[in-house]
Amino acid sequence: MKKLILALLLLPLVVLTSCKPKDSDPAPEPEPEPVTPTLQVDNTVAMDADHRVIYEMNLYNFTSQGTLAAAQARLQELRTLGVDIVWLMPIQTRSTKSKIGTLGSPYALKNYKELNKDHGTTADLKNFVNEAHRLGMEVWLDWVPNHTGLDNIWVTEHPEYYTWKDNKMVHPNGYGDVWQLEYSNADMRNAMIDAMLYWVREFGIDGYRIDYISSPTIPVTFWSEAIPAIKQAAGDKRFWMLGEADFVDKKGLYQEDFDYDYAWGFHDNVAQKVGTGTSASTLKSWCQTLVKNINYRNLDRMLYLTNHDDGNDGKNYFGDFGNNVPLMTVLEFTLYGMPLLYNGQEIGYRPIQDYFSKSVINWNSVNVKIKNTIRVLVALRHTQAALGGGVEANRPAIRFLSPDVNTVFAYEKKKGDNTVVVILNLGTSAVNVTIPDVEEGAYNQVLCSETVSTDVSTITEVALSATAPVNIGAKGYLVLIKK
Repeated sequence: MKKLILALLLLPLVVLTSCKPKDSDPAPEPEPEPVTPTLQVDNTVAMDADHRVIYEMNLYNFTSQGTLAAAQARLQELRTLGVDIVWLMPIQTRSTKSKIGTLGSPYALKNYKELNKDHGTTADLKNFVNEAHRLGMEVWLDWVPNHTGLDNIWVTEHPEYYTWKDNKMVHPNGYGDVWQLEYSNADMRNAMIDAMLYWVREFGIDGYRIDYISSPTIPVTFWSEAIPAIKQAAGDKRFWMLGEADFVDKKGLYQEDFDYDYAWGFHDNVAQKVGTGTSASTLKSWCQTLVKNINYRNLDRMLYLTNHDDGNDGKNYFGDFGNNVPLMTVLEFTLYGMPLLYNGQEIGYRPIQDYFSKSVINWNSVNVKIKNTIRVLVALRHTQAALGGGVEANRPAIRFLSPDVNTVFAYEKKKGDNTVVVILNLGTSAVNVTIPDVEEGAYNQVLCSETVSTDVSTITEVALSATAPVNIGAKGYLVLIKK
């Protein structure tokens, strides 16, 4: 029997012999009742860096106070869920000139080296980072290298740091609240690197998420200057870099020392071409395109269902995916790369969050099915070798299966002796589906859409075969691990 990396309760061992007890022997003890094996959910730890979960936090919306201290008080909740990385949206002072909304944009900064006082003090940030580290989590900051707010300190101190046209500074992409930085200016590049080093040296952060890295005005060579300097400043600690782009759009970035990019095109195509629909073949096609991209041999990717940009078009992930949200969440956690959870996603929060104004999450508004599904998925992500990400050499193998129902999408993930089968029904009715090319044998069913609302830990032993049908509910999902 293949070894499963599950927290199973050990079944008691009964040794049978052919000897009859003597008259003087005591009566044999009755055999104990068999114990149902269970899955450990919550408080799991990733087996390695390729099995981590990242969480994007908007401090203004995460708590009613909007402070680092208030967020720090809730870090244990994220650790219990199994979050490995907390990515903070920009925490620097926001520009107030021509600001959007009541807060202004977090991506229009007034000072790269000044903490937003609404979030607290530098001591609060140090405490936040130290507590995250104590709990075994990393802290990554958001960085905005392409532009600054209109009243950034550089505007008056170093106007030469900006792009000018017809004696006027330039608004990138027509964004009226920011000015475009000029990367042909070596002093500006050095000042940008110095600002990035400040947060590494002073606060011990563990990574950067780089905003709008695909900007045509930022030369790829800048990152060959910046990243080595940042990683050197981090010392012996592994420092991580995530770029906000599909690097397919800017191939030169493949040569730089990034660890992750966004699977942006994959998300948008699935949202637009599958969305709330029922076509398993369309979903399969985009998943095949994602995993077969040869450009990602030495780079991992971040998969997401939602993030802070969701809602800018007037709808968020529930608007994009509707009743497919729970099964798409399963896809996000099991298909490929590193999964992202965004502010409130862990409770299935539906309202659109505005980052130009406060939109504090109502943490009592819980979708139990989605919450429990995510709890199980985080545990499986942490403990199943077949559900990791990483560079090509470390990735699990994936095989797309051929269900005989056109609303059902299924795939097998395998690494070493660990095999995981995922079955998703995009249809609006329950079905009995046969999967002729499934690897036959005994499996542990560890996630079922029909029971997860009330039970997150019971493991059901089932058999899969090429001819026996599997029942799966409407908009349902199953995750099974081969025994």
